[in-house]
Amino acid sequence: MSKLWLSLALTLALPLSTSCVTTVAIRSMEPGAVPIGSTKHLVLLGGEGRRSAREFVGQALVQQCRSRGYFSVEDRSEAGLSVRVAGRQASIEGGKLALEPEQAGLRIDVLEWNAARDEQDVTRTDPMGKQFVERVPVMRGNALLAITLFDPAGRAFLAETEYEGCATTDPSAPREESIEAAAHQALTSFLNDITPFAVVTRVRLDDEDSGQEAMLKAASDGATAQAAHDLELYVQQNPNIPSAAYNLAVLKEAMGDFSAALALYDRAIGLGGKDFYSRARAGCARRLSATESLSTQTAR
Repeated sequence: MSKLWLSLALTLALPLSTSCVTTVAIRSMEPGAVPIGSTKHLVLLGGEGRRSAREFVGQALVQQCRSRGYFSVEDRSEAGLSVRVAGRQASIEGGKLALEPEQAGLRIDVLEWNAARDEQDVTRTDPMGKQFVERVPVMRGNALLAITLFDPAGRAFLAETEYEGCATTDPSAPREESIEAAAHQALTSFLNDITPFAVVTRVRLDDEDSGQEAMLKAASDGATAQAAHDLELYVQQNPNIPSAAYNLAVLKEAMGDFSAALALYDRAIGLGGKDFYSRARAGCARRLSATESLSTQTAR
C-alpha cells in the first residue's frame, strides 16, 4: 500500500475508532433562567389593572401550570390581600398569610391590555409555484404584565419584571381574542424563565479493562443498578484500578447519587486517571450544584 493510501486509511479509521466508546445517560434537572429554589406552589395575590384582564390572567396561569405539570397555583387574588414591593423585598398586606417553604407569593399587574387593527406582510405562493408578499389586515393584540415573585421571607425572585406578549388574529374575530393570545404568550415567557428543565447528558465509560466488560455492557443496555452493584464488588476486589472507580462514579451519577459519584471521581483521578475523568467530574459537580439549588429557597 502506498504512503498516500495508508495515510488516507488511517485518517478515515480514526473517527471510527474514537466514536465507538460506551456511554451512559445521566439525567438531571437545571434551574430556569430565574432560579426559584424548591418553589413548586404559586400563591396568586392582588395586583393592579383592569379586573377582567386580571381574572383572565389568573385563569390562564392556572391552565398553563396544569398543562406543564410542575407548578400548582392557589388563587388568593380575591382575598383582600395586596403585595407591596420595595426594591428586592416584597411584603403581604391586608391580612395574615404565611407562605410555606415551597410556596412563593405572586403579584401580577396588568399594565397594557389592548388591540388595534393593523397590517402585516404574508408570503404566499401563486399557482405557478412562485412566491410573493401580500399585505393583509390583522388584529394585533398586546398585553404587558409586571410580575413580582417572592419567597416566604419576602425576597424577590422577580420584582415588577415586565413580560410582554404580542399576537395577531383575523380582523373579523373579536378583539379580545388577540389580547388573550398575547397574554398567554407573556405568561409562557414568565413560566419559561422560572421552570426548571430536564437535561440528558451522555457520559463516557472507560472500557479499557476487560474485567469490567460484562458490567459495562449491562449498564449500556439499561441495567444500571445491577451493573453498579457488580462494579462495587469489583472495586472492592481491585481497589487500585482507576477505571473501576471511575466507571462506578458514572453509574452512581446515572442513578442520581451525585455526591457518591464525586467521591469516586476523586478516587479515580487520585489513582492516575485519564484526561476525560476530570471533565466527567466537572460535569458531575455542576449537576450536583444544580440539584442542590432546586432543593433550597434562595432568591437572587
